[in-house]
Amino acid sequence: MTEDWYSPGQIRFNRRTTLWLIQNLGTLQEGKWPPEASNYVDIYVQHSSSKAAFVTPIEYAAEILTRMEECGRDGLILEAIECWGKSAESLAKYFKMPEWSIMKRRKAALAYVASGMDRRWHDTKKRKGKSYAEFLRRSKE
Repeated sequence: MTEDWYSPGQIRFNRRTTLWLIQNLGTLQEGKWPPEASNYVDIYVQHSSSKAAFVTPIEYAAEILTRMEECGRDGLILEAIECWGKSAESLAKYFKMPEWSIMKRRKAALAYVASGMDRRWHDTKKRKGKSYAEFLRRSKE
């Protein structure tokens, strides 16, 4: 688990913030934003927003889950290691593959999920959209 903390406005879907979202997925799915890990106790300050307080965490959770689902089994491996605390060793036994392969799949899925503000499979001005399978093929070249 990383020691970092990010506000909703700081999320850019780079590797660091994406990994933090994945590690806090359970809290986000409950409709809560993860609290800062510090001794500081925040005094309640009312913020005006057009959304209910639980909407933003649930939106980020849904976005992360959608991105991981695009990766299939590799997304599940990423979630199991980062969310559920499973070790690469135990997953290697479940999937009957070498531990290095589990870690390689986790890394590839994280790279695909952490594609910036726009999903990797969408066409943008900067890049042509590609599926996870295409992403894996191109990264080997």
